[in-house]
Amino acid sequence: MVVGKFRRSESFPAPKPAGGRAAAAKSSFRTRCISLPSRSHPIATHLADDLHAVRSWPPAPSSSSAAVHWLSDGLARLHLLLAGLSDVLQLPQAHDPLRCRHSRRSPALADRFLDDFLRLADAHGSFRTAAIALKQHLAAAQVAIRRRDVQRLPPCLRALRRVGKELADLAAAVREIRRRPPTASAAGAVTDAEEVEVARVMWEVAVAAADASRVVFLGVAQISMAAASAAEAVTCRSAWATAVLRWRERARSKSWNTKALPEEVMTEEEEREWRRAALERLGAAEDGMASLESGCELVFKSLVNVRVTLLNVITPAT
Repeated sequence: MVVGKFRRSESFPAPKPAGGRAAAAKSSFRTRCISLPSRSHPIATHLADDLHAVRSWPPAPSSSSAAVHWLSDGLARLHLLLAGLSDVLQLPQAHDPLRCRHSRRSPALADRFLDDFLRLADAHGSFRTAAIALKQHLAAAQVAIRRRDVQRLPPCLRALRRVGKELADLAAAVREIRRRPPTASAAGAVTDAEEVEVARVMWEVAVAAADASRVVFLGVAQISMAAASAAEAVTCRSAWATAVLRWRERARSKSWNTKALPEEVMTEEEEREWRRAALERLGAAEDGMASLESGCELVFKSLVNVRVTLLNVITPAT
């Protein structure tokens, strides 16, 4: 296996000699090729499609029922990009620019990307934990609504809102990656074009991953908050209906005038409809957490693989 630097080249044929076919035949053995180095680095070429797929992720759908599928699609695109980055980092063309053997300050470039991908891995690890907790809270809220347990449901609502706030904080944390671009000192004040190109591609991947992660975190946070609002609405209406029904029974037993009841009275049929709608919404959110949890698992493993590959590049086995 031959290991070394390989640069693609673009060839342009030499100009045709004057004098017709005879002159061309005489000069055919002396024709030379003019080659210019290509500007695109191999890792940029390998990651172009996956990077475009993440950047072209369509905006959020207007329908809340399609939000889970949209978020799962975003996680799948992000996983493919990070898996592709882990693969191309194993190419010899990416080793020398990241190792930077001829500069004392240049290892800061690889250290900076190690820090960025560690931040992303920690965020997705926390997101996975939050998704598991959110799934449990949604299941507990459904049980409380079915049983009309007024005391058990409020803690579930508080837990759902707490998860939503935690996810919003994670979104703010990964946004810091975009705000901290590599400076000349962090990149070791490099002048090699190949090293600059590798740094640019790594930075674009990190920013795209941070942006996509932020959208996913905020999307799941919105699902958690919406589920809490739906459950709270049915709780208020159910408590009001229970009080009204009890008052009605007391009125009938004491021969009170039932016309004195408030006008806004929710019947048992209306209460069942409210509870059914809330249970459907909570159930759909719980089912969607399963696909999001698996997608987050793939992204987390890809981020860990990227960091391991970077570490292997920086500190090769002797």
